[in-house]
Amino acid sequence: MISAKNSIIVLTAYLVIYIILINTGLLFIIIPYLYIISPFLIVWMVACILKDNIVAYPELKENEEWGYADKSKDELGLF
Repeated sequence: MISAKNSIIVLTAYLVIYIILINTGLLFIIIPYLYIISPFLIVWMVACILKDNIVAYPELKENEEWGYADKSKDELGLF
């Protein structure tokens, strides 16, 4: 599967091209097809992001909080 960063770039380029085609009126015949495909591409992008395992997050112990796993309590300044 493609990396999260690349899937975001691909989908952003797709949506920019879609907006350009709508505003310019060029290739008006394919705009509805691009509109129909876009939700599936967004779901694909979300799946790529969720399956991306490039950054290894630490495993939490049973008594630890969820959230801000990459920061210590001293850095947050709330405790």
